Amino acid sequence: MRLRRLDLLRYGHFTDRSFDLPSGDRDLHIVFGPNEAGKSTALTAIEDLLFGIPMKSPHNFLHDYASMRIGAVLETGGDALELVRRKGNKDTLLGPDGAPLAGGDGALDPYLAGADRAFFERMFSLDHIRLQAGGREILDARDDVGQMLFAAGAGIAGLRERLGELEEEAAGLWGKRRAGHRKFYQASDRLDAARAALREETLTAARWQELKRTFEEADAAYETIDTAFRETSAERNRLNRVRRVLRDVRRRQELDTELAGLEDAPLLPQDAGETVAAAEREDATAAARIATLREQLRQAEETLEGLAIDDRVLARADDIRQLHERRIEVRREKADLPKREAELAHALDALRAAAGELGWSETDPEALIARIPSRTGIAAVRELLTQKGEREADVANRTRALREARVERDGLRERFEGMGAPADVSRLALLVRTIREQGDLDGHVRGAEKAVRDGEALVRRRLSALTPAVADEGALAEAPVPSRATVRDHRDRTHALTQTLRDTRREIASAERERDAAQAAFERTLHDEQVVTPEDLAEARARRDTLWALVKRKHVTGEPVPEEADPNSDGDMDDPAAAFEPALARADDLADRRFDHAEAAGRLAETKRTIEAQDTALEQLRASEAELADELDRLSADWAALWEAAPADPLAADAMLDWLEARKAVLEAVAERDAAARALEAARDEAGTARQALLGELAALGVETGALENDGLSLVLERAAQEQRDREAEAARKAALEEEIRKADGAVARHERDLEEAAGALEAWRERWTAALGEIGLAPDTAPEAVGAQIDTVDDMREAAKDVRTLKHDRIDKIRRDLADFETVVGELVADVAENLAGEPAEEAVLALEKRLADAELAREKHESASGNRKALAGEISKLEDDRRERAAAVDRLKQAAGVETAEALKDAIARSELKRKRGDERQELVDRLHAEGDGKSLEELERECEGIAIDEVVARDASIETELADLRARQSEAAEERSRARDAFQAVGGGDAAAQAAANRQEALAELGDIAERYVRVKTSALLLEWAIDRYRREKQAPLLKRAGALFQTMTGGSFSGLEVAFDDQDSAHLTGMRPGGGEAVPVSGMSTGTADQLYLALRIAAIEDYLDRAEALPFVADDLFINFDDDRAAAGFRLLAELAGKTQVLFFTHHRHLVDIARATLGGAVNLIALHEDESAGA
Repeated sequence: MRLRRLDLLRYGHFTDRSFDLPSGDRDLHIVFGPNEAGKSTALTAIEDLLFGIPMKSPHNFLHDYASMRIGAVLETGGDALELVRRKGNKDTLLGPDGAPLAGGDGALDPYLAGADRAFFERMFSLDHIRLQAGGREILDARDDVGQMLFAAGAGIAGLRERLGELEEEAAGLWGKRRAGHRKFYQASDRLDAARAALREETLTAARWQELKRTFEEADAAYETIDTAFRETSAERNRLNRVRRVLRDVRRRQELDTELAGLEDAPLLPQDAGETVAAAEREDATAAARIATLREQLRQAEETLEGLAIDDRVLARADDIRQLHERRIEVRREKADLPKREAELAHALDALRAAAGELGWSETDPEALIARIPSRTGIAAVRELLTQKGEREADVANRTRALREARVERDGLRERFEGMGAPADVSRLALLVRTIREQGDLDGHVRGAEKAVRDGEALVRRRLSALTPAVADEGALAEAPVPSRATVRDHRDRTHALTQTLRDTRREIASAERERDAAQAAFERTLHDEQVVTPEDLAEARARRDTLWALVKRKHVTGEPVPEEADPNSDGDMDDPAAAFEPALARADDLADRRFDHAEAAGRLAETKRTIEAQDTALEQLRASEAELADELDRLSADWAALWEAAPADPLAADAMLDWLEARKAVLEAVAERDAAARALEAARDEAGTARQALLGELAALGVETGALENDGLSLVLERAAQEQRDREAEAARKAALEEEIRKADGAVARHERDLEEAAGALEAWRERWTAALGEIGLAPDTAPEAVGAQIDTVDDMREAAKDVRTLKHDRIDKIRRDLADFETVVGELVADVAENLAGEPAEEAVLALEKRLADAELAREKHESASGNRKALAGEISKLEDDRRERAAAVDRLKQAAGVETAEALKDAIARSELKRKRGDERQELVDRLHAEGDGKSLEELERECEGIAIDEVVARDASIETELADLRARQSEAAEERSRARDAFQAVGGGDAAAQAAANRQEALAELGDIAERYVRVKTSALLLEWAIDRYRREKQAPLLKRAGALFQTMTGGSFSGLEVAFDDQDSAHLTGMRPGGGEAVPVSGMSTGTADQLYLALRIAAIEDYLDRAEALPFVADDLFINFDDDRAAAGFRLLAELAGKTQVLFFTHHRHLVDIARATLGGAVNLIALHEDESAGA
C-alpha cells in the first residue's frame, strides 16, 4: 500500500492543502518545512488517516472537532481508494462525495493487511529519538544477540529493562528461598498470625456481658457530665454576650428616641454646608478675577490692531525653503563640475587603450562600447575554461579506477577458486544449542548429588528433633496418627472442660463461704435478738396441751393416766396440775416474745430459707463437679486410644501438635530426598545421552574422538562447539568472499560506465568551447591561455565603458541641467512675490527671499499669539460667569429642598440635617457591632436577653459559673478516663468482634495468597514467553538478517565496516561484532561509538523491514529527521539506504533541515521527490 496523495483539508493549522506523492522506480519523498511549518502535524495526520483521529486530538486549535478532515488516495496493486477521514465515533470514513464508505473502517483492510496503529508506529515509523534509543539498547544488550535482533527487528524498545522488570516482579512475589520482601511469604505470615489470633480470641459470655455493662455505664456517666458541661457553657456564653452588648443595646434605644425627635428634619446632601460656604467664598473671588481679565482683554485687542503680515511671501513659504536647499546643492555642483570633466577624459583614454590591446582600430567611444561582447558569452567561455582541466582529470582518474577494480576482482576470484566446499554443521550446531539450552548438565549432576546428601542430612536432623522421639522413619510414615484437627479438637475440649471444672470448684467454694456466712448470721440474730423460733413456740404449746389433757383426764373425768402418755414429761406425770401452770406460762411467754420480735423473726425466717436454697445449690454444684471429673477421665482415655497405634507415647495435646508438625517436616524432607535421588538418576542419564550424541556427531564429521572417550560432557561440548565455530567461520569466509566477488563485478561494471560517461563529457565540452569562442568573436584555434587574457581585457573595457556612461550622462549633464533649472525657478518666484529683486543673481535673490519669509512668519506668530490670548481671556471670563450662576443655582436647590427662603434659615436646616445623619450613622454602627458581637442573635433577641439585666449580677454569676465549669471539667476528665479504661478492657477481649476480625483477616490472607499465586504465574509465564520469542527469532532470523544488515551497515558507515558476524567468547557466549574491511579486526558492539551504534540499529531495522516486506503487504515507511546527528557523508549513506528501501515500499522522509534536503538531492539526484510544507518554500522546491 502507498499514498498517492495526502489532503490536509482541515487539520491542525492546514486548510485545503494537498501533497502529491507520485510513484517512481524509487518511491522516496522528502517532506521539508521550517519550524512551525507543520511537519509534526503532517506526520500525525498519516496515522490518524489510516487508524482514526483520537478522542482528544491536540490538532483542533484552528478547526473544531466536528470539522476536522484528512483525505488521501491510497494504492495497492492495481486498486485505488479515495477517502476522507473525519473526527467522530462512527462512520468516520467518507468517500469523495462526503457519504460514509460501505463497510466503514473495513474498507481499509485490503490496504492495511491487518496492521493497527501500534504495529505501524513500531514497525514502519522511526524518528531520531527512537533511533538513538535503539542505539543505546544495542550498547546495553552487549552480548545478547537475540535481544538485539528482536528489539531492532520488531521495533520494540526497552526489551532488556522489561525482562528485568518481569524477573524482578516475579522474584518479589515468590521464590524457593523464604524472604521477608516477597509478598507470598508476607501474606503467609499474616495468615499464620490470623489463625493464631482466631484460636486465642475466645471469651465467656458472662465476662463479656460484665465488661460490656461496665463500659456502657461509664459511657452514660460521661454523657451526663458532658451534657451538664455544655449547658453550663451555654449559660456562660449567654452572660458573656450580655456583657458585650448591654451598653450598645441601651445606647441604641437612646438614639431611637433622639431620632424620633428629628423625624421632621430634612435630610440634605452630606456636603450641603460646605456647598453654601464655598458658594459665598468663590463668588467674591470670581467677581475680582473677572474685572482683571477684562482689562487684559482690552490690551490684547490694541496689540492686534498694530500688526502687518506679508501674505504673498507666506503663501510661497515652502517654495522659498526648497530653494534654500537647492541653493546649497547648486553651489556644490558648480564646484564639482571641473573634476567630473577631467574624470571623463581619463575614462575615454582607458577605453581606447584597451581597444588597442585587442587590435580594434575604432576611436569613437560609442562604437567601441557597442562592440564589447555580452557578459553571458564571456561567462560561458570562462566557465568552459574552468571545466577543461576537470574533464581531462576525470577521464584519467576513471581510467585508473577501472584498472584497479579489474585487478582486485581477479585476485578475489583466485582466492575463491582455492577454497574447498564447506561441511554442513547444522546438525552439530542444533545439538550444541539444544544441550546448552538444557543448561550445565554436569553441574545438574553435581547439584543433584549435593541435593541427595543435603536431603539425607536434613532427614536425620529433623528425625532426631522429634519429641517424643521416633528412631525409624518408616514407622513414622506408616503408623496411623490422629489428624491435627482431631488433636486440636481434643485440646480445645480438654481446655474447656478443665476451665469449666475449675470454674465449678470456684463456685462451690464461693457457695460454701456464702452458706457459712448465712448460717453464722442466723445464729447471731437468734442469740442477739432472743427471737422465738416457730419450732420453739410449737414445742412449748405442745407440752402445755399435753399437760392439760393429763390434768383433765385425771381431775375432771377421773380416768387413769397411762405411763406412756408423755415420754418427755420428766416426772410431771405424777403431778400434772403442778406442771401445767409453768408450761402454760412458758407457752404464753414465748408467744408474746415472738410477737414482740416479729421483724427479727421475719429476718430469721428469710435467712433460714436462704440457707436451705444454698444447700440445694451446693448439692447441684457438687453433682456437676462429679460429672465434669468423669468427663475428663473419659477424655483422657480417648486421648490414649487415639495414640494407641502411634510409634510414640503421647504427651499433652499442644506438644503433640508440635510433634505432628515436626513429623510432617520429617516426611517432607524424606520426600525431597527421594525426589533428589530420582533427579540425580535422571541428570546422569541426560548428561550421558548428550555426551554420546556429541561424540557420534563429531565422528560423522570426521573428527577423531578417541581422545575424548574419557572426558566429561563439558569438555566434549567445548570440543564440539569449537569444531562448529571453525566450520561455520570457514563457511562464512567463503560466503563473504563470494559476496565480495559479486560486489567487485559490480564495481568493474560501474567504473566502465563511469569512464564512458567521462569521455562523452569531454567531447561535449570541446564542442561547446568552439561555439562559445565564435560567439565572443575569437578564433576557434585561440590558445586557452590567450583566451583568458583577452576576456580579462574585455572586462576592463566594460568597466571603462561603464565609467564613461556614468560620468557623461549621470554626472556632468545632470549638473548642467540642475543649474539651468535653478535660475528658471528663482526668476519665476521673484516675479510673483518680490518684483524689486528682478535682475539680481539667483543666489542673492534667494537669500533676500529667505529674510522676508522670516520677517513675515514672526509677524504671523505674534498675531496668532495675540489672537489666542484674546480668545482665552474671553473664554475664562465666560467660564467664571457660568460658575457663578451654577453656584447660585446649587444654593437655590438646597433652599428648595429645605423648604426655606433665606440663607440663614438654610444654615439652620443644614445643622439639623447633619445632626440627624450623625445620629443615624451612630445607630447603624451600633447595629453592625451588635450583629458582630451578638453570636448570630437578632436585635430583638438581644434586647430581650438584656431586658431587666443588672450588670453587677451578671459579673457575680460569671465568676461562680467559672468555678462550676472547672469542677465539671475535672469530673468530665475523670469520667473520660474511666470510660477509656472500660472501653480498653472491653476491646482488649475482642470488643465483641475480635474473633470475627481474626477470621476476616484469615480469609483476606488466603485470598491474597491466591491472587499472588495467579500474578506470579502470569508474570513468570510472560517472561518465559518473551525469552522464547526472542530465542526463536534469533534462531530463525539471525543468519539472513545479519547478512543483509551487514551489507547495509557497510554502506551506512561508508566502508568503515565490511559486515557483521557472530563471535563466541571463552564462555561460549555469542556476541555481535563489526568486521573491518580487508580481514581487519573484529569490533564488538561495546567498542562502537554511540553514533555507530545508531547506524547499526538503522541497518538492522531496514533489514527487518525488508524481511517483513518479502512476506506481507507493504506499508509506507515514515522517517522523521533520522540524520540530524549524522555527518554529511553518513547522512548521504543513509539516504542511499532509504533509496534502496524505496524500491520495495514507499518512504516518506520528514525534515526541518535544509542541508539534509541538499545532501539528498546531491546523493540521489532525480530519484527523490521534494514536497514543501510551507507555501513560500514551494517555488524553491
